[in-house]
Amino acid sequence: MKRIRGWLVCDSLHSMKFDYSLESMLPFARAALTTSSDFRSFSKFCDSLFGELQKAQIPGVVPNPPHGSALYRFNYTDLSCPRVLQLATIEVFCHLLHRGFIAPEGQMFPATIEGASYWRTKKGEAWARGAEPLPEDVDGYMRHLSALAPTLDTVIIQYVQEGLGSFHRGAFFSAAVMLGAASEKEIYLLGWALVGALKDAASQKKLSDQLKGRSLYSLLKSISTQVALCKKPLDVFDGAELHLMSLFDSIRVQRNDAVHPNTANVNENSVRLSYDAFPQAIRKAEALRGWFDQNPQSL
Repeated sequence: MKRIRGWLVCDSLHSMKFDYSLESMLPFARAALTTSSDFRSFSKFCDSLFGELQKAQIPGVVPNPPHGSALYRFNYTDLSCPRVLQLATIEVFCHLLHRGFIAPEGQMFPATIEGASYWRTKKGEAWARGAEPLPEDVDGYMRHLSALAPTLDTVIIQYVQEGLGSFHRGAFFSAAVMLGAASEKEIYLLGWALVGALKDAASQKKLSDQLKGRSLYSLLKSISTQVALCKKPLDVFDGAELHLMSLFDSIRVQRNDAVHPNTANVNENSVRLSYDAFPQAIRKAEALRGWFDQNPQSL
């Protein structure tokens, strides 16, 4: 196995199946955007993309001899490059164009942009720098999440899957609400685990009442205060406050920004950042929850 931009791919062509779907192609397209900011033509994009696919030994990627007379780095004829790969390349290119990650550079502006070269936008540059799993790839994202948090609550899993589906369709408000719901569910699970880890009866009752009364913002403050007091073991509590703030922020977006007509400011970039941060945040929350469960009346 090899790791390509955070994705595991098989070494052997004969041991893998590649479905050439948009979701499967996007990680390689993201890697291709890092190699050049000016594609000059669609064929240059193909060369960059196929260069990344070649590293992963994707079937259908056949390089031309380095010192031959071929126009391109790779053999794009039907005999070497299957039609499904040709169509997948066109699809992923159009996706990048539609998302605003690349844009045409007009010739004889403003008369026409036909025959234009293509360049990587600022938005595309930021997207290309990303290393987290792509929210457009539901299956890949969920595999990554499962690897980090293998015992994740099934309700949280359902919320995240629904949210990823919304993101893929461009329904960013829905995606934000679903991620906020997943974060809220995790916080309540963490809160109940924390109740059992507390020594003081009064503190237990206060936190328990907040959980039962669904006093969310008071609950967030209580959890944050308790976690801030915990320093050991370092591998469990180091960075915990920062990751919990990421979950708290997702809840804030769900309850305020995504639904209040006067403050709504959800957009693709903000939701993408939330999904980028979520796997590590949920991993830390699950580690805290596990420690609280295993160490009753210790705080």
